Amino acid sequence: MRKLHLILILSLSFVAGADLTAQNRGHRHDKMEYCHDERMRHADKEKNHRRHHRQTYFVDSKGVYFNGRPVKDASPSSFKVLDGYYAKDTWNVYWRGEKIQGATSNSFRVIGDGYAKDAWNVYFFGHKVPGASPNGFKTLKDGYAKDSWLVYFKGKKVKEASSGSFHVLSDGYAKDTWNAYFDGIKISGATAGKFKVMRDGYAKDTWNTYYMGRKVN
Repeated sequence: MRKLHLILILSLSFVAGADLTAQNRGHRHDKMEYCHDERMRHADKEKNHRRHHRQTYFVDSKGVYFNGRPVKDASPSSFKVLDGYYAKDTWNVYWRGEKIQGATSNSFRVIGDGYAKDAWNVYFFGHKVPGASPNGFKTLKDGYAKDSWLVYFKGKKVKEASSGSFHVLSDGYAKDTWNAYFDGIKISGATAGKFKVMRDGYAKDTWNTYYMGRKVN
């Protein structure tokens, strides 16, 4: 009788264990299906993002469009797409589908890093750069540019910078004969003659060490 009772207990334990194993397998299967569905939804979202958010111009016989919006007053027959979201037709110049007020189409050209110019003005991301002279204007690197008299960083004048001796180093740093700069801002107290860039945002001169343009010692 005792033996029969023991066999019965073992049998019930086996059945309960089998049920638990089946439940765990079911949970794992459901979890795997959920993860797979999540990955698929994420992949579809990324695909749709790439598909629907590529900003570009489109021209047909009826009009000109940028990012799905009509470009006002644009001429399809003479419309030409340039670099850096710039474009022009016979009469007007555009940036990201918006007309650049006052820009001259026949002399307009893109010079890189967001900058462009015509016979009269310089532009950065479609906005006129105050005081910039198109004659001799050139881009450098890391957002810097200069003309014969002034230096610019991302379309804004770099205060106190000397165009004739200005040159870009790296990592946002630059210098001229008298000063050093980071992202277009003069580094207070830095000695230009011995100033050099190290790595990972660090730079130094004879007396101090700097990180992202800020003195750290």
